[in-house]
Amino acid sequence: MEKTEDTFHDYGYRDAFKLAYNQAEENGHAAVWTTSPFNGKTALVYQHIRGGGLCDTCGPVTGRRGPWTRSVAFEGFLCAECARSLQAVSDDISKAMGVTRWGSVRPVIEDADR
Repeated sequence: MEKTEDTFHDYGYRDAFKLAYNQAEENGHAAVWTTSPFNGKTALVYQHIRGGGLCDTCGPVTGRRGPWTRSVAFEGFLCAECARSLQAVSDDISKAMGVTRWGSVRPVIEDADR
């Protein structure tokens, strides 16, 4: 697995995500780790597997795959069906709270294009 390290959000993460995506397409798997400049802790913030990773929610049963996905309450591989379900739950919560719908469930690689 290829690793891109020492990336902190708001500083080079878009390039790191794109680099990891391209490396994974060539080598099969790549990850981006971030190191906080405040406390030195390191965390996995993105990974890509060619063809998508096994869905963390239903994958062991269904075998479905999807991209590394982030939401307010989840970060991991999600297939399209589980991503739609999670977004629907998020929409229901927003509606119940009387707040504007927030498209919070999205593949992390989309963050690199914003």
